[in-house]
This record gives sequence, structure tokens and C-alpha cells, in this order.
Amino acid sequence: MEITRRTDYAIRLIAALLEHQGTPFSVREAAETQGVPYAFARSIQHDLVQQGILKSVRGARGGMLLNVDPEGLTLYHLIEVVQGPVSIAICTNDEDWCPRSKSCKFHYVWEGANKIMEDYLTSVSMMDLLEGEFAHITASYSSSDMASLADAADA
Repeated sequence: MEITRRTDYAIRLIAALLEHQGTPFSVREAAETQGVPYAFARSIQHDLVQQGILKSVRGARGGMLLNVDPEGLTLYHLIEVVQGPVSIAICTNDEDWCPRSKSCKFHYVWEGANKIMEDYLTSVSMMDLLEGEFAHITASYSSSDMASLADAADA
């Protein structure tokens, strides 16, 4: 699975909205502050409004607002909304894609990997990321690794 540029941009736009908690934020401003091309941001905003993640407020003080609880908006859900089913192999989402999926020895490995990825990505809310929470990252990282991750998040 690969996170698309569109998904990366959507995550950045949501992050900008969370920083302006409850105040309508213009798509243009959000795009500028997050380094997202404006036309791309408008398209993403439209799709996220259609999916119920955002709502648009018209008028001079209008903009976009988050329409869901940021604590409950997980990376997994956002990825699915923007780019479709989260999967490392097509055969785990579409039984008709591969006629051998029922007898394939690797199919169960791909399903297991999907489950691990789903569990991990659903453990990370957008609010966690904004608040700099790294509890979702496994303990196998050293404290210097964690510091590097925190520095990268601040950049």
C-alpha cells in the first residue's frame, strides 16, 4: 500500500483545520500554510465535504470546518475515504481478482499484514498527531528515534 499524494494533502488540510479548532478556515489559507496546491486543496475539500468529514461555511467569514470528532477521525478512516480500501494486496479486497486466493499460501499472510496495518492506523487519531502523541508507536523505537520523530513532526 502506498499513501497517495492526495491522501497526504488531505491529512495536511485536516491538520490545518484542527489548529484552528472550530473556526472556519479558508481552503486557500489552509493550502498555503500546508504547502498544498490550491486547485488540489479545492478538489480534496469537495470530496471530504461529500463524505461528511468537512462542512463548508459560505460568506465573508466562511471556510471549511471539521464535521467529525477529531478524536475519532483515525488515519485509517481518512485514508479509506480519500483513496479507497487500505490493503497491501488487491486479492485481500477482491476475491475475483485472483482465482487462486482460496488456495494461495501467501493470501493469509497478506490478510494478516492488512489486519496489523488496520490495527495500527486505527490507533492513530488526527488529534493524537496534532497533539504530538507518539504512544501509538511501538516500544521498539529508542528514545533517540522518538526524538527524531518529534523533531520531524515539528518541521
